[in-house]
Amino acid sequence: MIEATFPLLGVAFVALVVLPAFALLAKVGLVMLERDEVGGPLHGLNLRYVLLSGSSVLPIAWLLSAGLHQAESGTSAHACLFDHETSELCLEPGFFSLVLAVFVVASSFGTMWRHRAARASSSDAAHALLRRLDRIASNDPVLASLRGRIVVTDDHGFALGTHGLLRPRVFVGTAFAGRVSDEMLASALGHEAQHVRALDPLRYLILRVALGVNPVGRALLEPHFARWQAAREAHCDREAVILGAAPLPLADAIVIAARPGAREPVALGARDTAVLKFRIGMLLAFSEQAPTRCCHQGLSTFPVAMVLLLVALLLPHHTGTAVLDLLHTSTERALTYFWR
Repeated sequence: MIEATFPLLGVAFVALVVLPAFALLAKVGLVMLERDEVGGPLHGLNLRYVLLSGSSVLPIAWLLSAGLHQAESGTSAHACLFDHETSELCLEPGFFSLVLAVFVVASSFGTMWRHRAARASSSDAAHALLRRLDRIASNDPVLASLRGRIVVTDDHGFALGTHGLLRPRVFVGTAFAGRVSDEMLASALGHEAQHVRALDPLRYLILRVALGVNPVGRALLEPHFARWQAAREAHCDREAVILGAAPLPLADAIVIAARPGAREPVALGARDTAVLKFRIGMLLAFSEQAPTRCCHQGLSTFPVAMVLLLVALLLPHHTGTAVLDLLHTSTERALTYFWR
């Protein structure tokens, strides 16, 4: 049996069977959460995010760790004995992890490219806009965290968005800024400040990568991702108003920034009419009655996600890798059956 049997067919089985199965389980949980009318559409954002991203990230992390553990320790003896009658030179688990990692990287390339930042501008208009933005930020204590993190771009069609994984920055389009008042711009920056505080570009990228490596499961989870993204943007609107942003100028800025085909994933303007109507309606309501933090969001996303990821990586080293052995032997037997 050739050495590539398990690495190639095993990864194909993971992509076509294992990940869609986990996506189906995640969908069941998401449907239950989204049917909870008590909390409203902003209910359970963090748990919904963990289900969406964890449906791919956690099984892939476990399989990568299990494959490396088997290659290092030789604990896949019976799987190797089945195929080679010896376990001493059994390299398939390590190759499986390598091919799985290559599959994840290749599937993520398009997503990484779409998350690239806009180009900073050094024109006279950009410098004038930077001075205007610095003046607006200096007059608002909430926007003080954005000092030094605001970048001006002349990119065509770019309005307002946040880029950067570990140190996010807010990019402002010169054309957009020329169409809005200082109050609208300050409210819009308040919305983006929430994205910066929560490291949302990194959060969105992880989720997009998780869906990108699961081509079958993506069809199951894409509607739930769209609802989560809309709720996340509405959550940032509400937090900005709670911290002092004016709701009606923010609504005006969202309408001006909204346009179809925008490439920035973490941005002010909605690309869907229904989402736009929901956010504007919510802000109109906030102009009459100030919002409060009535919806408990639970534990912060990143600590929970990191704990779950760490558990998935360490579990094969403490509980064994019988599932990977089953995948290994089943792959070899399937090929043997078809080659008869």
